Amino acid sequence: MIGTKPYDFMVKYTPQRDWIEGHGILIAFALFFGGIAGGLYLVSLYFDSLLGMFIAWILAMVTGLTDMAHLSKPTRFWRMMLKPRTSWISRGFIFIWLFLGVAAIQLAITYWTDGTAIETVFKVLGGIMAFGVAIYSGFVVGYVGAIKLWNSAIVPILFVVAGVAGGLALLMVISVGESFLSADVAIALRAVLIGYAVCLAIYLWVATYESTVARDSAMRILKGNIAPVFWLLVVLLGIIVPIIMLFTADSTAVFIISGILIIIGGVALRYSILKAGVYSPLVPTD
Repeated sequence: MIGTKPYDFMVKYTPQRDWIEGHGILIAFALFFGGIAGGLYLVSLYFDSLLGMFIAWILAMVTGLTDMAHLSKPTRFWRMMLKPRTSWISRGFIFIWLFLGVAAIQLAITYWTDGTAIETVFKVLGGIMAFGVAIYSGFVVGYVGAIKLWNSAIVPILFVVAGVAGGLALLMVISVGESFLSADVAIALRAVLIGYAVCLAIYLWVATYESTVARDSAMRILKGNIAPVFWLLVVLLGIIVPIIMLFTADSTAVFIISGILIIIGGVALRYSILKAGVYSPLVPTD
């Protein structure tokens, strides 16, 4: 790591940079695209939006391509799928490609023969794969034991809830031409945003009590150098302002602005969590 002395790993909380700086920023975007792709597909199934399902399929493709772009040798991407028994990255990559295949068939069936039994079967399979795409990024992060802020059972839950919130926000934006659908999505989004805020608060609260290393990371988010991004983009613009807007107004402008703010907040959330991750020192501090 740039600026890190060899002995820092022995005694200091050393920030990880591999997944957030330079080429590594692609990981943050892959985690976001995966979450919102899975979330958008699931909510589009519920609201029966073919356009939403199609955009979710495109976002899942972007997720796979972003994961591949992060590799030092992208042409060897197929090796990512060879260790599903031990690697969540491998499982996630498999989920993405299974989802792309199943969802492509489902989209074709729905477009040409809406309402058939085979369509229902592929929608169920697509929903299972979409959930896998949405949650795998949380397990990828949560499986890293050396970074205590990430190594939490709450992370997969938080990432799924954030993905569903982002999916609802995007569906609300793309369906503004159908005011009745946008209004229904907005009602669901209000509840999900409140749940999202609660999950985020619980996650950071638990982190402050888990270990001194996790507490140090949490403080970087709440009071340190990451605080401006967290409080402004994640909390204020990504949660509070949209909640106020969705509860106090009902218009196309509100749907579009609040949806865009939620999506920006979702990206900022992944950035904040990845940026705040620090490695535990080799000399125990707890």
